[in-house]
Amino acid sequence: MAERGAADLVLTNASVLTMDPERPRATAVAVRDGEIVLAGDAAEAKDLTGPATELIDAGGRTLMPGIHDGHVHALDGGRLLSAANLRGERLDLDGFLDALADMLERDGSGDPDAWLNVYGWEPLSMARSPTRDDLDRLPTKRPILVNDGSAHTSVANSRALELSAVGASAPDPEGGRLGRREDGEPDGVLWDEAIVLVSKQIPAASGEENRRALRAAHELMARRGITSYLDVWTRGPDLEAHSMLHDSGEMLVRPAISLAVTPESAPETEEMLAGLDRLRAEHGRPGIGARTAKMFLDGVIEHPAHTAAMLEPYLDESGTPTADRGPTYFSQELTDRTVAALDAAGWQVHMHAIGDRAVRSGLDAVQSARERNGPGDRRHTIAHVQLVDPADFGRFAQLEVLPSIQAQWARWDLYTVEALRPYMGDERWRNTYPFARLQRAGARLCGGSDWPVDDELRPFHQIATAVTRTASEDLPAQPQPLFAEEAITMEESLVAHTAGSAFQMHQEGSSGTLREGMRADLIVLDRDPLGFPPDQVHGTEVLLTAVGGEVVHRSEELN
Repeated sequence: MAERGAADLVLTNASVLTMDPERPRATAVAVRDGEIVLAGDAAEAKDLTGPATELIDAGGRTLMPGIHDGHVHALDGGRLLSAANLRGERLDLDGFLDALADMLERDGSGDPDAWLNVYGWEPLSMARSPTRDDLDRLPTKRPILVNDGSAHTSVANSRALELSAVGASAPDPEGGRLGRREDGEPDGVLWDEAIVLVSKQIPAASGEENRRALRAAHELMARRGITSYLDVWTRGPDLEAHSMLHDSGEMLVRPAISLAVTPESAPETEEMLAGLDRLRAEHGRPGIGARTAKMFLDGVIEHPAHTAAMLEPYLDESGTPTADRGPTYFSQELTDRTVAALDAAGWQVHMHAIGDRAVRSGLDAVQSARERNGPGDRRHTIAHVQLVDPADFGRFAQLEVLPSIQAQWARWDLYTVEALRPYMGDERWRNTYPFARLQRAGARLCGGSDWPVDDELRPFHQIATAVTRTASEDLPAQPQPLFAEEAITMEESLVAHTAGSAFQMHQEGSSGTLREGMRADLIVLDRDPLGFPPDQVHGTEVLLTAVGGEVVHRSEELN
């Protein structure tokens, strides 16, 4: 027991899920100087209650550690809250163009050079992808860029391509691909790093605008119960926004940042490491973790993009193998060398890997790094693990690699069935989002949202989908769960999204569980995830969020 004395904050009459296996349940939590001094019962809490103690009666509601989002794009999410956004609406081509025409009319800009930059396009509902020719039919001369929800596919009109000097002679960039007509002329479709050829021409937001967008992201995170996060692809604007928000004293939740490592920056190893150190020195702050580097090993798996790296070729619509196994954005030699150098320099490596070949490449690189450098507590992470070959399940535990799961996508829908199953065959399709088998093989699951790739930040939807393998009632009906045998339990899912991601972010000594000496990062819910049927956990509402004992969100329902 911590030294006795009045607490600053006491939450009592609660059903406390501590996530601490030594004492999994409690009824009260007391906080002093931002740390938990008690996770116990009402009588113990009464002893810590003084005249100046803020007392909150939880009314029997559930209290648990805050959500730790181990994979998010915070500034992008904040920007998207006020951006032109199609919000994933399923539109045919005519509906898509009508929606863009409405945006142009509402925007009302008379500047022919003002960009229309649109997010949230859902391409899979279309019979074919729109091209520059389709966008050129819109009644404007303005440059237009439309980005899909995954942030891996975009389409630009001719004016945007012209301003970006993307013509027939433009080569595919490292880590990306240009869609082309038969004559080699770009057709306006852009994949992965090819998007940057166009997006970099869009006038950058000011530092102050980015600071406000990140603050808006923090406000939403607080309302959703997120108390810590890892921003997994930070470059100049993201870093500046984080340091500005910190310096202005407006941080609501605890950030960590993952610095971008690209195929262009990686080959000169010493220069790459020096660049990462410079960025960390310039933008690091006491309240901002900066120990992670991010690599994109491949793209996305769904048809028609097929930019995820596969061990065996994609199939065509008739089920016949093609010659296409998808690109790898880092060669294996470069992946091995880069991961080993980062590992030796003390960096945690966070790797985007969707296809089974990309997952294997990441595992092989970590194995190579361990052989060169010896074991270490780096906690290298492979994010998404959408398709994993069964031969690699056990390697996560053997190599101490963490799978970061985005469980909200592990459900039967257009993306996981119609856009996948015909193009990989049933045997491979069976290995999509294999959470239970990874866990049985000893892997420690960690949760992340990938917001705004998932345009709604709903942590308890992620938590519940890992258990139900179905969508919530407000999403389109599904005929069945997506591989129900890959479900994990509700308790396991809660752990993955709290203690699991806290471990991933090297925070397990200070957050992720509720016990004495830990930071008071906690949330109060409108329902008990362990007491309600799993299909009713999707809609869980967060009534209170506290970070370091400071209440940063409180619903009127909690007096």
